[in-house]
Amino acid sequence: MAKGSGRKSQAEAKVERFTWFCMVAVFAVIYMLPESADGNFPNWIVPFSGAVILLGSGMYQYMHHWRVSPITWMSGTFMVLLTAINLSVNENMDFYGVTLLTFAAVIGVGVLTGET
Repeated sequence: MAKGSGRKSQAEAKVERFTWFCMVAVFAVIYMLPESADGNFPNWIVPFSGAVILLGSGMYQYMHHWRVSPITWMSGTFMVLLTAINLSVNENMDFYGVTLLTFAAVIGVGVLTGET
């Protein structure tokens, strides 16, 4: 699709849908793992996964010269911050809920604006 046309190519839309799928899959996998129910699952894994998914998707889209929404970069950076807090400040802090809300915000903004 031509730059500035305002419409996404199928490839770009497919990458964004895959990103959303990965964000949902993080919680599905965490829910299914027996370690998470026992409390033996490291708290930093969830925000770290979010950071990898969001920043990785943003970088992939940027490398293909596609527009990347600022919410993707901000949310990915926020997930890095939460991971750093878990690893260096307090490893017992549980950011599952915050990560879930962040993912919901990214998906919601993407649906409302047509970009993520």
